[in-house]
Amino acid sequence: MKRFLIINLCSLFLFTSCAIPTVKGLSEYDAKAAVFSNPYFSNTNIDYVYKAKIKAYNNDFGGILIIKKIKENNHRIVFTTNFGNKIFDFELINNEMKTHFIMKELDRKIIINTLKRDFQTLTQEHNTINKAFTNNDGNIIYQSKNQKRFNHYLINQQSQQLTKIINTTHSKEKIIISFSNVKNTIAEHIKIEHKTAPIQIDLTYLNHKE
Repeated sequence: MKRFLIINLCSLFLFTSCAIPTVKGLSEYDAKAAVFSNPYFSNTNIDYVYKAKIKAYNNDFGGILIIKKIKENNHRIVFTTNFGNKIFDFELINNEMKTHFIMKELDRKIIINTLKRDFQTLTQEHNTINKAFTNNDGNIIYQSKNQKRFNHYLINQQSQQLTKIINTTHSKEKIIISFSNVKNTIAEHIKIEHKTAPIQIDLTYLNHKE
């Protein structure tokens, strides 16, 4: 009996110590929806063009990032200098990424895999809801299983806008994507921060008039 109690206490300790900080202590509830659809980058008729600043492993890059939804589960992501020279050219198809081009300074497996996860998290449209929570501000957090990780979608209760995506393991936050100045399902400012890798991406939407 004593041994059984010790095992249970150890299991409880491990479970609580490994709780994801994003939802730790939050109230869980039954979500009415089974799927959450990310509205950003979901329109095949729009070329999403952003002024981009990317810091990656002591390298700084500035230029233009274009994200284009070609069809369902298929996005093309192209990053060029302001003069039109390619920095990288990726294509996401059903969670697999094809590298059409990447410049020598970034052509490292760890960087490519990190960028792949960033753009998968950013553009993945339909997400099965695993759990749902409300935080202290009354906002909604949808949790979706994504292979060996989780994506958490933070929805502002008042505006009903997606304000953050937090990608986590079972115990740690790994990537935080923040959206602001949202107009007509276009986030005019996007910031991608990494908790465990020296990569940061800042995107500012360019209107056709600019």
